[in-house]
Amino acid sequence: MNAIVPALALLLSQAPDPEVAYAEPGVPTKAYAVIVANNHSTDGSLAPLSFADDDGARYFELFSTMADRVELLSVLDAETQGRHPGAAARARPPSRAELLEVLESTFAAIARDKKAGVRTIFYFIYAGHGSVGATGQGEMHLLDGRFSRAQLFQEVVAPSPATINHLIIDACNAYLLVARRGGQAPNAAEMDAAVKSFLQKESLDRYPNTGVLVSTSKAADVHEWRRFSAGIFSHEVRSGLVGAVDVNRDGQVRYDEIRAFIGAANGKIPDPQARLEVHARPPAIHLSEALFDRRLAKNAPIAQIPPSRWGRAYLEDQRGVRYADFNLANDGPIEITLVPAEAYFLRSDQREVKIPLGAQARIDVGALEPEPIMLASRGSEDLTYQQFLFAVPFGQAYFEGYRASAQPESSAELVLTEEEGTSPLRVVAVSAGVLGVAAAAVGAGFYVASTNDAAAYRSRIGSATELDGLRADAESKATTANILYGVGAGLLLTGVVTWLVAD
Repeated sequence: MNAIVPALALLLSQAPDPEVAYAEPGVPTKAYAVIVANNHSTDGSLAPLSFADDDGARYFELFSTMADRVELLSVLDAETQGRHPGAAARARPPSRAELLEVLESTFAAIARDKKAGVRTIFYFIYAGHGSVGATGQGEMHLLDGRFSRAQLFQEVVAPSPATINHLIIDACNAYLLVARRGGQAPNAAEMDAAVKSFLQKESLDRYPNTGVLVSTSKAADVHEWRRFSAGIFSHEVRSGLVGAVDVNRDGQVRYDEIRAFIGAANGKIPDPQARLEVHARPPAIHLSEALFDRRLAKNAPIAQIPPSRWGRAYLEDQRGVRYADFNLANDGPIEITLVPAEAYFLRSDQREVKIPLGAQARIDVGALEPEPIMLASRGSEDLTYQQFLFAVPFGQAYFEGYRASAQPESSAELVLTEEEGTSPLRVVAVSAGVLGVAAAAVGAGFYVASTNDAAAYRSRIGSATELDGLRADAESKATTANILYGVGAGLLLTGVVTWLVAD
């Protein structure tokens, strides 16, 4: 959602007290979350956002299923209050004084748990306007002032006594410090000066118990979509956290999984300015640390969704809140952790099924009979997102291909050069981009071939051996297509990040 916290991935400069950051058998775990969501800029100079408050309310509901304490700082508009009365009842103004009070009380509770031998996880989530201050620091907009990157360091990360910290920032180009969602980026000289100043002072290596997840899109006006009633990045993050990303089905969502999932979700967006990328770096002390552990969810029903009938689909609850989007590869069912509600609807372009929850703890959606979709078309608005978001099936094959080809997140400082001529990083970026496009193109060829084989399998009359051969060919080509899509997306991400570094 906005350009914030410059180079959040390279954050912060004083080391925490040493401690074991990973869970040991039998050690209890508690989670805490502070969520700040603000539609408005501090001085009114930026056009109000429409859905930052909705994102705040939805994060509040989701984290309330697994965290022992969740604080929401947001002024919800009338429509959002109507849909999320529980969040509205708990919300506090997103002012500096309220934020500092909430942080103090949350950290005191974490410290008490830590003293009692509890492993603690702290989340700080921000959705709202961001800008670049006079000193070159990224700044978040609160009701009564701005909250700078230095203050984020001094007042959020540094004093946190938690075993593990997770920062989730809905921000366009936070990695290289640009302006904000809905705003204009600073010029190249301003950007270079800000990055150089930042790199001289702060490094995430000094905080090995802190992980970060931020958007790195350069687009200025595409981060909210009314069909989601949410920021696109935040909606994709939540879709992954609830289980769509969990390719190994262990109940834990890790940083590399969410990074690959968002890569797949945006992989077919044709406009590079509109395509969201993600910077995801786990805590250095424990690289396999879960960003979200669904096993901690309390009283949250589970929906098991088979891929065979659905593919590209979404979940919406009875309030009309779009809960999660995904595109299922045909490699087994997924399990989605649900915020308790009366009912959900699983919908694709052609069919829908009502999922009544009641007192059920687990629902097999495959046992429910779908019906033809009853929703009317909403016209051609935002056709690009309608056609291409979540167009790539996500599963084990895509994830493995993506992980194999994507450039690992690094804490190394960016090298900014003032030499004339073509930067070597630009050459690397272009080469990675070309290879990524080539891999995606070959993958598209295999996808078309698999579709043709699948159609032949469904329509042909023949021996069981012949039909089994057609089906095996279709599945093999589909798997190859997914792997190539993953490789292509990983290479394209490498190209985009390398190009931005070279700017």
